[in-house]
Amino acid sequence: MLFVMPRVPPDAAQRPSDQLLMQAVKQCIVASPAKLPTLEELAGMTGVSKKQISDAFRRHLGITVAKFLREERMRRAQRLLVQTSLEVHVIAQELGFSSSANFSNAFREYVGMSPTGFREKAPLESITALQGAMQWTSQ
Repeated sequence: MLFVMPRVPPDAAQRPSDQLLMQAVKQCIVASPAKLPTLEELAGMTGVSKKQISDAFRRHLGITVAKFLREERMRRAQRLLVQTSLEVHVIAQELGFSSSANFSNAFREYVGMSPTGFREKAPLESITALQGAMQWTSQ
């Protein structure tokens, strides 16, 4: 783990700042190269409650933790599809999907095309350009 927040006792007068909390959560996510941690796991890793993490995400990103994690899985899927030759079912497994069909459905809903179609049609520049929050879509 690259960065873990120290545990804060529940009755402590001072709480970690949202900025520090968001940084800790991001580090926990980055440190998980394959399957992303759940909200419960993030709470355990950072030593704060699930509610504190959820509230910080809503205040600073305007989305739920679950939506952020779904989007992160899809960003990782896009990178793996254009930067590796891994088969779709292997990518699905590495990202924690229960089946390649579930992965394909989620990917199609997020990107607008199948994982195989994305791999075939992704512009060459996306191979090096897909970073962090960037999302390539079919429109």
